[in-house]
Amino acid sequence: MSKIYLQRAATGVLAAAVVAGAGVAPAHADQNNPEAPKNVIVMIGDGMGYNHVVNTNLYETGQSQYITSGDAGDVTEHDGDPVQVYENFNHLGLTTTSLDTLAAGKEYDSAGAWGDFDWAKDTPTDSAAAGTAMATGTKVNNGALNVDPEGNELKTMSELAHETGRSAGVVSSVQYSHATPASYAVSNPDRNAYTAIGDSMVNAEYLDVVMGAGHPGYDDSGQEKAADYQFIAEDTFNSVSNGDTDWDYVESKGDFEALANGEIETDKVFGLAQAETTLQQAREGDSEGTLPGEVAYNDNVPDLPTMSEGALNVLGQDEEGFHLMIEGGAIDWTGHANETTRNIEETQDFNKSVESVVNWVEENSSWDETLLVVTADHETGYLGGAEDDPGFTEMYGDQGELPTVGWFSGNHTNHLVPYFFKGAGSDAIMNSTVGEDDVRGSYIDNTTVANLFKDELWVEDDGSEEPPAEGDIPVEAEIQGLGNDNGGENPDPGSLVLSVSDGSAALGNQRNAGDRLRMTGEMPSVAVTDTRNEANGWSVAGQSSDLTAGDESVTADHLGWVPSVVDEEQNPIPGGTVAGTLAGGEGLSAPQTLGQADAENRMGSTELAADLNLEVPVDTEAGTYEGALSVSLFPVD
Repeated sequence: MSKIYLQRAATGVLAAAVVAGAGVAPAHADQNNPEAPKNVIVMIGDGMGYNHVVNTNLYETGQSQYITSGDAGDVTEHDGDPVQVYENFNHLGLTTTSLDTLAAGKEYDSAGAWGDFDWAKDTPTDSAAAGTAMATGTKVNNGALNVDPEGNELKTMSELAHETGRSAGVVSSVQYSHATPASYAVSNPDRNAYTAIGDSMVNAEYLDVVMGAGHPGYDDSGQEKAADYQFIAEDTFNSVSNGDTDWDYVESKGDFEALANGEIETDKVFGLAQAETTLQQAREGDSEGTLPGEVAYNDNVPDLPTMSEGALNVLGQDEEGFHLMIEGGAIDWTGHANETTRNIEETQDFNKSVESVVNWVEENSSWDETLLVVTADHETGYLGGAEDDPGFTEMYGDQGELPTVGWFSGNHTNHLVPYFFKGAGSDAIMNSTVGEDDVRGSYIDNTTVANLFKDELWVEDDGSEEPPAEGDIPVEAEIQGLGNDNGGENPDPGSLVLSVSDGSAALGNQRNAGDRLRMTGEMPSVAVTDTRNEANGWSVAGQSSDLTAGDESVTADHLGWVPSVVDEEQNPIPGGTVAGTLAGGEGLSAPQTLGQADAENRMGSTELAADLNLEVPVDTEAGTYEGALSVSLFPVD
């Protein structure tokens, strides 16, 4: 266990004792702007558990992160290199429980999940309940869309976006009225009421983009057929496609591509791809044993990256921001069918969509104003090593060949799924963990982030003031501000002060990362108060001594941090992430910036903090290592 004890030195420098024991949790990627995001993009690989990512990574590169093996109760996650762009984002696990899961006594439990192979199969969530939890912050029963057991309709993130002046949309590679896109859109007690759900989505005033499959006039191979209105009512389809609504309608691959290329001007688009249930997964041709793509794709159907880019171009016109949910829905279908090849195809299509979204953000927005989430609603198919049950065995394979894997269910499971995120608001998510898994590390609940937005990040202040009640005495005060001295010739010069909060920090939660041991902790906050009449700003820097335990030592370059401004309303800027030497950085052996402010945003009080992370070689002697972390405040000339 590692501890950090803080005390104030006589010089105004902060001194911290850093104690490193044998406990370490994983360091996280760079957390960008902590401000509430203007734009939110949630990308859901339906059914895409950790092992679905592994399946695709093995095919593409012959190796992967997240591969696990071990006897039940003694499972280890092995090291690997990131393959997909989102694997370099911040990462947490995500629980996937519904009210049915909880009623069966299956609240997520690390010991159960990794100690009994069959634990994960009992009463898993479905996509409707999982989507509802993620979209509303409330758990419901399986089969219900945004309706609680008492019949109350729940507010979705799309509705919250609309209430805060933003636009909203949903995109899916399966039917637009299927459970996951519907969960971010409308309420219905029955997820299978497709035509009613479809009508509600068409009539929802807070939706500006709806795209997916579900075309009544085409089959799963993209061929024309007699119209079959399973997923959209005939009258609704005719009204939308004939231009009798306020939606601009597209269905051809060429029109979707034109949207993606910015060649069609519209601020409200309904896109129905020319496919019945999925863009590609349900097409004709047996893919068993073939490599991805060897069975010809539907050539008249857009891919998910194209639809995603088109949706972003439409929603991105809103100066107030937007919320967009993009679903790789057929990953789930391949899990139910235990299709290894088409699982890779669908995951690759989803991964390319993530790449296209990242490119859009970096070209048309920024990570300072946009949050991108890449996750799943649950795992499907119990994909794993070929020799799983009762233990957990490695998935393996060479690049360009189908991996050697096993499928152990045709249904969903209760295992954690990955939650990757990058951009504005990342700090708030990282600070909202609810538990620690023995294999996957820290995790959040599937209700966590929606509630974070409803309670904090997207809370609207209408600016109104309540008038005094009858009999109350109005109060008025005139404040002349610092330095005025009632207009005198000798204004108060003010001061610049550093103060340290009480408490201590502990580095712990050891994790064996293969070639190193990792641990993390939090540094108690440091407050800077600037009341100077005139100044150019200030800067706070920190540096650590080496850590020692008797005759053993760990040099300070193994210790890194991720600074933050505690109050997200404050304007001063946190310092950049500093990695330790084992992660390619110089650590805190040299002075590093904790935070800074310029002449425009220096005034007032600012509270700075940092997540500390320590990485040491696996052969480091066990013990309690102590050192000192000094933090100093400097005025900017």
